[in-house]
Amino acid sequence: KIGKNFNVWGKVRFLIDGDGTIEIGNRFHAVSSRNRSYATIFSPCHLTSVHGGKIILGDHVGLNGNTLVSWKKIKIGDDTMIGPNTIIQDSDGHSTSPHERWSSSPEPKEIVIEKNCWIGMNCIIMKGITIGENTIIGAGSVVVKDCEKNSVYAGNPAVKIKDLNI
Repeated sequence: KIGKNFNVWGKVRFLIDGDGTIEIGNRFHAVSSRNRSYATIFSPCHLTSVHGGKIILGDHVGLNGNTLVSWKKIKIGDDTMIGPNTIIQDSDGHSTSPHERWSSSPEPKEIVIEKNCWIGMNCIIMKGITIGENTIIGAGSVVVKDCEKNSVYAGNPAVKIKDLNI
């Protein structure tokens, strides 16, 4: 399901494996073309729902060569921009146990990115994370813990580096 007035440069890959859903709000922007993605190694946008996973993008969400993979739920709020090459995945994909790594998957955990966020390029957002509204995640960050609203986080692992006076 996709809303009205969207702009897509290039081809976006939508994959639904099973009963999952992908919902996209109005004024969606996706850069998925070598001719439009200026500050990145080319990577098209991939939105994948696995075995019942849900991806919900609010109004005026912008993607740029991003990969979103959901086994449970990824929700991105209105007016959020996500920089090139960022990966958002609500599951680890494989067990940490060497005996179960090939045969089982850990429990997925929902990801929520609230409204008016800016996720910089080359970030990784791990399962079970909530990023509060009006928050910026610096380029190259790996987010493994929740992020407060009206803040800037950066690093690996991402830590709060300042408050925003919003």
